[in-house]
Amino acid sequence: MFLADIPLNIDWQQILLHLLNFVILVGGLYLLLFSPVKKFMAKRKAHYDEMDKEANLKLAEANKKEEEVNLRLAKLNEEMASLRAKTSKDMEEYRQNQIAEAQKEATNIITNANKLATKEKSRIVDNANKEIKELIKDATKKVVDKSKNNSLDDFIKAIEGSGENE
Repeated sequence: MFLADIPLNIDWQQILLHLLNFVILVGGLYLLLFSPVKKFMAKRKAHYDEMDKEANLKLAEANKKEEEVNLRLAKLNEEMASLRAKTSKDMEEYRQNQIAEAQKEATNIITNANKLATKEKSRIVDNANKEIKELIKDATKKVVDKSKNNSLDDFIKAIEGSGENE
């Protein structure tokens, strides 16, 4: 009779026990499986978030260092350009000085060579004049010695004759 009041033979007590068993099973699975897995996943997510944060910090630091290096390179390039310009200027100045010194030296060499050439010319002309004088002297001496008697007499006669004609 009691069974007749329950439609389709449903025992509410059995359903409640099954529900209790189901709740205990779900609670146990939650505590044994879901909660540790969830904690593990949260830990893992925190670990990867930390790794991502560290990577971002390192990336930011690397970008900052790259900017510093680029600034240093730019500064170094400017210094190198100024040093190149200064070196080029110094080299041009040195080259001009060397050219000026070489021109002065060339002028001195030419002047000294001209002086030496003039002295040598004078010496050669003097020696030639001396030799010519010596040759004329020797030739005159020979001519005079050869015709000393005849020429002298003829000369004296010519002088006397020219004095009478006047």
